[in-house]
Amino acid sequence: MKKITAIIFFVLLTAFAIAQVSFKTIVPVTPIVVGEAFQVQYVIDDGEAASGFITPIFKGFKTVAGPYIYSGKTRLANNDRLSKNYVFTLVALNPGKQIISGTFISVEGKQVRSNDNYIEVISKEVAMKRFEKEITTSSDYYLRPGEDVQEKIRQNLFMKVQVDKKTSFLGEPVVATFKLYSRLESKSDIVKNPGFYGFSVLDVINLSDRFVTTEEINGKTFDVHTIRKVQLYPLQAGLFTIDAMEVKNKVEFSRSMVKRKTEQEIVEGVLKNEPEEAPANAEVFENDISTEPINIVVKPIPEKGKTAGFSGAVGNFSISAAIIDQEISANEEGMLEVTIAGKGNFIQLNAPVINWPAGVEGFDPEIKDSLDVYGTPLKGKRKFRYAFVAAAPGTYIIPSISFTFFDIDTGVYKTVATKPQQVVISEKKKQTISIVDKKETSGNGKYWLAAAGLLVVLTGFIFLMMKGRKVSTTEQANLTPEKTTVITIDDLLETVQLNETDKNFYTTLHQAVWSFFGNYYKLAGTEMNKENLFIRMKESGIDRSLIHETATLLQQCETGMFTNVTFTEDRQLIFNNTKRLLGEIEKALL
Repeated sequence: MKKITAIIFFVLLTAFAIAQVSFKTIVPVTPIVVGEAFQVQYVIDDGEAASGFITPIFKGFKTVAGPYIYSGKTRLANNDRLSKNYVFTLVALNPGKQIISGTFISVEGKQVRSNDNYIEVISKEVAMKRFEKEITTSSDYYLRPGEDVQEKIRQNLFMKVQVDKKTSFLGEPVVATFKLYSRLESKSDIVKNPGFYGFSVLDVINLSDRFVTTEEINGKTFDVHTIRKVQLYPLQAGLFTIDAMEVKNKVEFSRSMVKRKTEQEIVEGVLKNEPEEAPANAEVFENDISTEPINIVVKPIPEKGKTAGFSGAVGNFSISAAIIDQEISANEEGMLEVTIAGKGNFIQLNAPVINWPAGVEGFDPEIKDSLDVYGTPLKGKRKFRYAFVAAAPGTYIIPSISFTFFDIDTGVYKTVATKPQQVVISEKKKQTISIVDKKETSGNGKYWLAAAGLLVVLTGFIFLMMKGRKVSTTEQANLTPEKTTVITIDDLLETVQLNETDKNFYTTLHQAVWSFFGNYYKLAGTEMNKENLFIRMKESGIDRSLIHETATLLQQCETGMFTNVTFTEDRQLIFNNTKRLLGEIEKALL
């Protein structure tokens, strides 16, 4: 029986794996120089089932060679596949942002299309200027004879904290950004983070995001690392201090004239204390830097016009309510969903008070957010889902639900309210399906019985497999996604606006994707980084192709958010592909 069960389980798993086919267009990530050759690859992970590869048309490029076809084994869900790689060698003819079109291949009679991709093509003159600029901006690696080391470090390695305001109302956010500026070869260790006492904190950018730009200061180009960016929501009125962030550095200098681009490494509490080994004719020096403390004045919101229903909401909001199922049976659980949308201090919003009618028992709500963390203040919606039950049949009216907030833009208090909601409690008892009692047992019921039997067998097989393996509570927490709140993919993607600018579109899409993974894997703060996410996905059995698609999607979002590149992709297609990708991952996790 065990062998038969194992075979059934293996067949089902294999069938699932075969359904997942990945066909990718892969291009170089670094700029291509006009006239220089480079390679484009079209990779499909199920080469044995694939046929009829269509050679793409490369507009703006000269095809030098290809396609060359390479094969190799790919392991997918414990199933070895023969992957195929179609490789073309091209030469770029003109500078600019160029598209490498996807193409089609047949898999088991169905056409599968690879993704479009983009490359940056630059002229030889631009390439030379970029190279010379990199060398020039890195010249401070050389320590000249008699030069003051600490003074040189002070001028070329420092930190700044920037706030968008130093005075705010209670509940009005203050955005604080901590940056490290460097022209040196350095390793920096964050030994103290600010406490942010008196504020609710929402992280926007973390160290793990590796957000790096450049800035010109006094004619010198600095690498600028955004170590942390937060939205701070005051908890009470008064004078509060954003205390210093402290960093220890190990800076390397060369004693000989060496032209090279310097690099910086920034970590938090993990650099070793052992002496740093420097290359030949180089030396490492230690240095401490920190940001300046900043005082923030938090003003109380006016008392004039404040009503008893005000609970601290600051911003501009609307409210709506809906009964998920307007007719339910006695003692069957119903669901009331209240949505607060707009902009403001969402992370401080309390659940609205529901005046349940006599005979209806309500419970504390579950909360789920769809928020744009890159907007200030937060923009989006917070949903409160209240479960309730009623024992006696009848028609019940849930009164209007009011919500009061202080609108900073107008300086007045406003109250919004929902429409009353009606729910009908019927005398019917909640029906359950009894396969044995149904007359269709001789027909469709046989299939239900067979399916139930197969489910029991598979459950038993899994139990036997896991019985001999003791898993610690910590390990289970790391490997098993927690799902305490039901958040649908449609809810998460609701804030994505297809008609927004590139930056806003990719920002809201990026936030929705991270909200999805944050919910399933309970990621927060510095845990929300791609390296950690991909480890979690691999450990929970997510298909390699889905992990790769996730990495590509996040990279595309980050490019749209943090660069000025103009995209020509069909946003609806990107949106649909994101919805499909999250749906497939959700199925794999359930």
